Amino acid sequence: MSRLWIKHQGWLTRGQALLSSSAAFARAPATRAQAPVDNTSETAVLKLQQMLSEAPRGSLKFDTLDLYLGAPWVRYAVIPWQDKLKRDSDWENYARVAMAQVYGIGTDNWRVRVAEAGWGKPRLAAAVDQGMYQTLCELARSQKFSLQRVEPLLTTAINRYKGQLRQREFVLVHLDEDQAVCAFWRDRAWRGVITLATQPDQLKKDSAALGALVRDAAVLASDFLPEQIYLVANSSRFARMELDEFDLQWLGPIHADLMRRADDATHAA
Repeated sequence: MSRLWIKHQGWLTRGQALLSSSAAFARAPATRAQAPVDNTSETAVLKLQQMLSEAPRGSLKFDTLDLYLGAPWVRYAVIPWQDKLKRDSDWENYARVAMAQVYGIGTDNWRVRVAEAGWGKPRLAAAVDQGMYQTLCELARSQKFSLQRVEPLLTTAINRYKGQLRQREFVLVHLDEDQAVCAFWRDRAWRGVITLATQPDQLKKDSAALGALVRDAAVLASDFLPEQIYLVANSSRFARMELDEFDLQWLGPIHADLMRRADDATHAA
């Protein structure tokens, strides 16, 4: 692996931390590491720190780091349009109040970001714990990584596959370990988002379980049940799955490295 500049990508999901390190402008395979974590931010950050300390480094000290956060580190909500809100900070403050009502807990220590949307349309908001975010930034600084992004996995899924989200009405389902994030789209805007616990093995084997999941999510997060399901999941088993009452399209994994790990685990089993 070339040591001039190495790009590191880390994922913190429910139950595990993963790291992929690949040399920039080189065709050498990526170096990967994985570690189990419990659902506390302290353990997740510690595991990530250990993997980064053992990861290959570039000689020019230009190494970059992208971090992607899944459940339970991120919370989502769709907030209604407000005519009087002009600045990003105004939307973020409003989203923080709205999310406090949705989740029934204080949000003063949340780092909230609100996605752009058309005039008059609801907006998708995502929040992570501010303390965890600052710890991740300090971790990157102390180990001399250039931190490029800290991004929720639902945002990653939307950005990666937005060119394939073509229906006027749909639900985008991201399976994140034993959690499913379901985001509903209608009238050119996100209309609702909900995170539900899942049984991953059952979803892979039984298509009816996926249909039931979407119906439950629609009841909780939306006022409509779309026929179109776009699925982002790190298992090729979903590529051949069909549903009687839905048009199901498996888009692919969040990242190719995660897809390889999922397939490797399947073959090992």
